[in-house]
Amino acid sequence: MRIFIFFFLVLMSWTKSQASAFWLELSKPTDNSNTVKVQVIYGYIDDLSIRHRTNGKEYEAIKDFEFKIRSNTGLELTMPLTKKEDCWEGTFSADANTYYQIIGINQHLPVIVRNEKDSIKNIRSIEYLYAEYGRSFLKQELPPLTDRPYIALIQSRSYFQVLPYIYGEPVTNGSTVRIFNPENWEKNILLDPTGKTIFQPTQKGLYIVRLDWYEDKSGSDRGIPFNRIRHRCNYCLTIYK
Repeated sequence: MRIFIFFFLVLMSWTKSQASAFWLELSKPTDNSNTVKVQVIYGYIDDLSIRHRTNGKEYEAIKDFEFKIRSNTGLELTMPLTKKEDCWEGTFSADANTYYQIIGINQHLPVIVRNEKDSIKNIRSIEYLYAEYGRSFLKQELPPLTDRPYIALIQSRSYFQVLPYIYGEPVTNGSTVRIFNPENWEKNILLDPTGKTIFQPTQKGLYIVRLDWYEDKSGSDRGIPFNRIRHRCNYCLTIYK
């Protein structure tokens, strides 16, 4: 199987983002509770860089995500979703001093038709969502997943190392990742020759680290042909302080 990495033009400054996407938002347990709330959302960023939730066919497609939770203590369990007014929601119980990772995949999204007269431009999309809870400065990283594209975030004091993987292998030299900050501005960052980079959060809030990998593989889904597959990974990292 021939695969290749396809990324956007590298921009070394923050730029305004206008895009629709799936993402995750986590709510910490309230007093006298150990329940973490996970919201799965579809929406867009407007011209003022404000993030909006939407209800439509993509919102309905959230039901096709499969989620699991894993922890540094060896726990692994599935997380079912419940439909809410503007998101889908799952929960899990978190123990103290334990690092958890939320892992989601949706392999049932419709083919993206770029040009109805030219099927060679059609793309099948597979979405991957990652988030985490309970990180500390202790070494609590989990091993990379080898059955899918994956983004590892390794914390070192005030910054994070970003290490994208494709089926357990580091991505190629010269590739980029995209990082969205809490103000929904985006930066494309070039990976170094070892397939990694770093970024430093400058404020609290939601950061999204994105990897887009295009696989050169054709096929047909629900009667619609496609010429390649886009694997989109969004790692949703919340900085609380």
